[in-house]
Amino acid sequence: MSARLLVRDEATVVERPPEQLSELRDKPCWIDIPDRASGELLRVAKALDLHPLAVEDATQRDERPKIDQYESHYFIVFYAVDSPSPDVVKYHEFSIFVVQNALVTVHDGECEALKQVEKRFREGRLKTTGQLLHALLDTMVDGYFAVVDHFGDRIELLEEFIEAELDDSKGMHAPLKELFLVKRDLLQLRKTIAPERDVLQVLIRGDIRELREAGRRAYFQDVYDHVIRVTDEIDTFRELTSNVIDAYLAAASNRLNQVMKVLTSIATILLVLTLFTGFFGMNFKDLPFDNTEVFLGGMALMIACAGLVAWFFKRRGWL
Repeated sequence: MSARLLVRDEATVVERPPEQLSELRDKPCWIDIPDRASGELLRVAKALDLHPLAVEDATQRDERPKIDQYESHYFIVFYAVDSPSPDVVKYHEFSIFVVQNALVTVHDGECEALKQVEKRFREGRLKTTGQLLHALLDTMVDGYFAVVDHFGDRIELLEEFIEAELDDSKGMHAPLKELFLVKRDLLQLRKTIAPERDVLQVLIRGDIRELREAGRRAYFQDVYDHVIRVTDEIDTFRELTSNVIDAYLAAASNRLNQVMKVLTSIATILLVLTLFTGFFGMNFKDLPFDNTEVFLGGMALMIACAGLVAWFFKRRGWL
């Protein structure tokens, strides 16, 4: 995919060749580069006089969310997140350049949030670069809620599974690995989203002169509040996951103790029988069990002692 240049011309938005960017700087422009490894970013950087350090960061992946100020522009790293299935989380890294009358987005591949914003921009509902930037960030953040809800569904399902296993006398087979995967994914999600609060705080303060539009900071405040809500929900789910893991380990330990009690009781009962058989199995000159009555009496005594020990363990709840 090649770079696209969308230019707002009065009431309409038209798509122009990226080579005409320098000629259209007097109108709000949006340059989208869907391949950060392509050479189109270097051509745009030359036309807009973008700082080499920012351009270098834009070509790299897995950058931490941030906002950097340069002489003629600002550089923002932000993430869009989606979840095609409850156990899969996809991260879309966006490098955004905020220049006078121009917004440059650099990313890899397609993103649903980008399509939604482009539709609004083409319909004429976003008239300035400030509104365009807000719509882009707001759409990304709104997508976080669906992803976090998927985590809630996964944790709820695991809770029900463990609860069913606790009532199962045959044993526990709960996926402990899945619980740790959920906790790890939540940690990764928080590490991605939490730093974005610092980015939005700069936008709220109005430090970017290109975005000092009437009432615009209130919109960024709303995006900031959404990020705070998502972060709080992630922290809640992380704590809930830890509690579920602790409950599972405690239940497994309790079940192991029950098994050990039963095995120990059985071993003790057999120890009584071993005492008799071991004693009378010694080399006597005259074997006491050579007599049928003595043999039957000894067997009855062994059974009676074993039964007495079993009754005692049962009464104490050990068996």
